Amino acid sequence: MIREWNETTINRFLKEKRGQGTGKDYKSWLQVQDIASKGRSTRIFGHTTQRVYHLLSDLQLYYFYLLEFDDNVTDIREQYPLLDFHDMNIQVDDELTTKLFDTKTQVPHIFTVSFLVTRKGINGEPYYQARIIKQSQELEKNATLQRLELQRRYFEKKGIEFGIVTEKEINRQLARNIGWALNSYDIQDYPSLIVNLPHLKREMVQYLTNKDHTFQTIFHRLEREYNLDEGLGLILFKHLIANKEISMNLNKKIYLNNEVENYQVEFTGENGGDVGYAVGN
Repeated sequence: MIREWNETTINRFLKEKRGQGTGKDYKSWLQVQDIASKGRSTRIFGHTTQRVYHLLSDLQLYYFYLLEFDDNVTDIREQYPLLDFHDMNIQVDDELTTKLFDTKTQVPHIFTVSFLVTRKGINGEPYYQARIIKQSQELEKNATLQRLELQRRYFEKKGIEFGIVTEKEINRQLARNIGWALNSYDIQDYPSLIVNLPHLKREMVQYLTNKDHTFQTIFHRLEREYNLDEGLGLILFKHLIANKEISMNLNKKIYLNNEVENYQVEFTGENGGDVGYAVGN
């Protein structure tokens, strides 16, 4: 984590407007360059908000993919700080009080949740979910549980749903497949696809009706007939999945030399329709 937590660090973050704003304007409170993480940190572009995200572990990345692919999610704020925590008059006992300040500098801790998610409600009104992403073994540590309890009380007072998500609640294969498809969400760098996109879509859908053909066979045929560079058939296929124009069973590992019938591939039309995948709560 951050090597030294002090007033200078807090003031710098606030001056940079970290933890503030929504959508494209939000800035993550903690960023990849700040953290000496034991896990793998990732910067990744998010299409929901059109900005770069700072994710501090593979688990956060997997959960982010699930959120990105969920049609009901309208905003995702990562490493979200509870800046007004110390103004909320949350009741704490002596044991929890020790977690409120840095033991060396006595500077108040700024607690963060992995994600503050905005969702569309049934009546169209937005509602919020706070999610902490943790490895299950971390929940065996008393200090971790104490910090989580403080955050639970904060969000309870705010009237926001609070939850902890571990590797046990995340479908990693589904998340990996979604990430694989989202990599081709934007195909602006492939002009040979853009110029013929309506025709290529129709051909791809037609070829996919041949359930006994392999994906690789279909992609090669499309590339040959339209004189596309090798690999563009796959990029188009991923693009159609990412944009919800094709749905398939994303819970299984995808082997391109397998037959189409193994994956329940369906065409959902322009703008996708309702083919969302459930995210672990």
